[in-house]
Amino acid sequence: MNGIDLIAMAAKNLWKRKLRTFLTVLGVIIGTASIVVMISVGIGMNRGFEEQLSQIGSLTVIEVSKPWSNEKSGQKTAQLDTKTLEQIAAIEGVEVVTPVVNQYFLLVSGRYVADCSVTGILPEAMEPLGYKVSEGRCLQEGDTIEMVMGGYVAENFYNPKLSSRARWSSENMIQVNPMEDKFQLSLDYGYGTKHANKSLKLKKVNVVGVLDQNSGDSWSSVMPLSQVEKLQAEMNKANGEKTKSRSAGYENAKVKVTDMDDVNRVQQAIKDMGFEAYSLKESLDAMQETSKMLQMVLGAIGAISLIVAAIGITNTMVMSIYERTREIGVMKVIGATLPDIRNLFLTEAAFIGLMGGLVGVAVSFGVSKIVNIVGAATGQTTLSYIPWWLAILSVVFATLIGILAGYFPARRAMRLSALAAIRTE
Repeated sequence: MNGIDLIAMAAKNLWKRKLRTFLTVLGVIIGTASIVVMISVGIGMNRGFEEQLSQIGSLTVIEVSKPWSNEKSGQKTAQLDTKTLEQIAAIEGVEVVTPVVNQYFLLVSGRYVADCSVTGILPEAMEPLGYKVSEGRCLQEGDTIEMVMGGYVAENFYNPKLSSRARWSSENMIQVNPMEDKFQLSLDYGYGTKHANKSLKLKKVNVVGVLDQNSGDSWSSVMPLSQVEKLQAEMNKANGEKTKSRSAGYENAKVKVTDMDDVNRVQQAIKDMGFEAYSLKESLDAMQETSKMLQMVLGAIGAISLIVAAIGITNTMVMSIYERTREIGVMKVIGATLPDIRNLFLTEAAFIGLMGGLVGVAVSFGVSKIVNIVGAATGQTTLSYIPWWLAILSVVFATLIGILAGYFPARRAMRLSALAAIRTE
């Protein structure tokens, strides 16, 4: 008996018992849909974690800082100097490294000012670091006095001549147009008031972009590292403070890793060099570790439904053998081999598993879509996600369950005596 004959005969036998076949397939559909939806919820949770953390910053960026030390102890700590940054850049998987300098300035537009936290980085590193702009462009190599303004900074300009209480009221604050208005930087926190330091002159700044308000960096602005250092040194000089020598290294740096799978390895390598290192990938791993137990529980619940479906397949096949005892005997008498008998029943069981798996996966996609629509209405991120590999694996798994469930009945059919089967009424 060839494969085509087996498939045709199996389909014919299942069609003869349509109601029983339908009910058995329905059990597989419910079991497959249950396990797929349960697993998809766990996968959706992990994707939701990624989406939430991606709004804060890039999952492939590592924040590096000098280790905390007690100066009285006299212990020498690792320095984030140029040589060290070059060593970090040489680590396999690292795309770009930049020192980071943070400073507060006043951003001036006409008679209005805004408190502005400015981050100084290498201009060419801004785009690889994952900064998102809603208008204009990121910093580029060769920029000097250019700035990418934070999305919320543009909404917080006030009149410095007003009292502290009045200046922060919504009616006295204005929103500027970053891409059209002209701006300057003041190194004097008292600018515009009677306490202004007249020796500090305004510095020209050219706004070339606006950071997306949905990003975690939208409350601060970004400028070239060299310009921020220059302004910082001028401010310290005017205030009688000593500017720290760059030979002592930087306080912070940012490292962009090419592949998210390499973040943990690169982060550990930086820690081994004696620095503090933190990444959002580290937080993501902690969240996913917490959700693993929930995924296991959800998967187990779905698996129970599929086990019940497997019992249903076994019951259907056993009942079929009792009803077709005479038919099995006739097949043996006319020359059907024991493997032919076995393969026939296994093919029928595989059909039940395959049909149930295909329909079950289709139902799972529908349920997943409904769950996500409900979640979106309540402000939640992706609650359920079914990757292609899960859909394929589920169909294969359901088919294998059908074959395994039909193995015992197939063995029973093989052991039937041909003469005894023929005599059966």
